[in-house]
Amino acid sequence: MRLLAFTLLCVSLLFEPTLAGAHEGHAEAPGETAAGGAEGGTVSVSREARRNLGLSLAEAELRPIETTLRVIGEIAAVPSLAGTVSSRIAGRVVSVFVAEGDVVQRGQRVVEIESLQVGDPPPRARYASPIGGIVIDRHVVAGESVEPNGHLVEVADLTEVLAVGRVFEGQIGRVAAGQSVRVSVPSFPGSNFEGAVERIGGQLDPASRSLPLYVRVKNPEHRLRPNMRAELNVVTERSETALAVPRSAVLGDFGALFVFVEDDDDPTLFERRPVVTGLSDDRFVEILEGVLPGEQVATAGNYSLQFLPPRPSEGATSDPAHEEAEPTSSLPATPRLLAVAAGVLAVAVLLLFVFRRMRAARGRA
Repeated sequence: MRLLAFTLLCVSLLFEPTLAGAHEGHAEAPGETAAGGAEGGTVSVSREARRNLGLSLAEAELRPIETTLRVIGEIAAVPSLAGTVSSRIAGRVVSVFVAEGDVVQRGQRVVEIESLQVGDPPPRARYASPIGGIVIDRHVVAGESVEPNGHLVEVADLTEVLAVGRVFEGQIGRVAAGQSVRVSVPSFPGSNFEGAVERIGGQLDPASRSLPLYVRVKNPEHRLRPNMRAELNVVTERSETALAVPRSAVLGDFGALFVFVEDDDDPTLFERRPVVTGLSDDRFVEILEGVLPGEQVATAGNYSLQFLPPRPSEGATSDPAHEEAEPTSSLPATPRLLAVAAGVLAVAVLLLFVFRRMRAARGRA
């Protein structure tokens, strides 16, 4: 029995480095916790990476938070700034001098009509644009027959347009003429066009139970065109001043919201901070906890920052828990296994030798 115990002790001592080495090489991913979650912290972004990500910043500042009513609508020409060219006689279109999208001046000829009256040659009439603007529609082509009062060409001055929305019956009490409105269109994401409620429709649509809402919007660059889809955010009231950041700065899910705050001294460092939010409108979110006034938060390109590994804290060189698990042997894994096998073989040979000596001693006795 003493011999068996001695043998087991030798084998356990030989295998100890291998068992310890079974955990060698395991390292948690950056930011990984024992529970499998992710830690916060500071991430490092080079100046070149900032440019590639398109990082944009905004200052956390004190400002009023507005209560807005979101209304879906479309862009339309202002009726008083639009005109139609029509024929006073029946005839045939000889020439059309403009195309849709052309800019025309008031009095510029746009269509020539040949009358159906008998003559050699038949009399012709030329029609000019009643206003200066952009040709938004052309209804005829050369050779086409026309009748009196038919629309030939439509022109609109688009330096101002209307955003026309539909307000449902339960929302009518929240809107009034003169209210500020921010208009956005899918064609220009991130851009807002400021306007004001010019008037409200006279009667409800019996099918949708909604009322039209007309918002006059300045459009000097002609970016807004008739029939574009639009979203109208009508400002119905303003709250007290609050610390706020742009909506795009806040990431995460409800109950686990966070922002990235630029380091005051190093623009390549961004701290991931959990935040508690309050009121919000179509542009800004109130921050109750997590950010101080004047701090710079990332508002564009920030989505990619959450996938970067956190920067190691200063002075951290190694993980003590991992240090304790390191094997005492400096041999690589494969040579260690060979050494263990050789040791077991040596013990077996020793046991065999001892066993034979014991049998020989019993035989002599």
